[in-house]
Amino acid sequence: MPFQGSYNLFFRSCSLDNKVDRSPLSCLTAGLAADTAVEMSPDGGLHMLEMAIQRAGEGLTRWQAGSFEQLSTMSMASAEITLLQLIGKGGQSKTIKELAQATNRTDIPNIQYSLRKLASAGLTRKQGAGRSGVTYSLTEEGCHVSERLQDIRERLLLQALAEHPDLTRRLHSAAETLEELTELFGASARQAEAHSGS
Repeated sequence: MPFQGSYNLFFRSCSLDNKVDRSPLSCLTAGLAADTAVEMSPDGGLHMLEMAIQRAGEGLTRWQAGSFEQLSTMSMASAEITLLQLIGKGGQSKTIKELAQATNRTDIPNIQYSLRKLASAGLTRKQGAGRSGVTYSLTEEGCHVSERLQDIRERLLLQALAEHPDLTRRLHSAAETLEELTELFGASARQAEAHSGS
């Protein structure tokens, strides 16, 4: 039978001595076993999580931009939308230091740029003066946009999440894991900087 011949030829090509392997998928399963071993190692698990963070981050960026586009013709990057939501959270003004800590960012000039962009769009205002006395809050329009973003979040994202109760139960554990990993990244970065400076 033609199929049988091509079948045997395929598996002969998997064998170093040109014989048919008794376990037909040994070449494939060996590769899968090696991949599994790597994934189960500390580095393999870390790499998988790093890539998952990258993908989730890109997904979050698209979700935020798409939500904002439903409310305004203005173009806002994910960084600005995140700052808008953080400033509105809790109903209290925020300093740049608080915003930087909340987002684990050190690029203060870029945060200042995003805040100027939000202010020019009429969504935030700056109060105070000096390095420690400046705070940021939402304008009336900013509050309106922030509330509508929350409505979209509840109507689409949270309702979709409700359909995955097992995922909902795992969110707090996932957040704690990511916080621990953030500390690990930070400590490792400081060690690398100290090593490069010595």
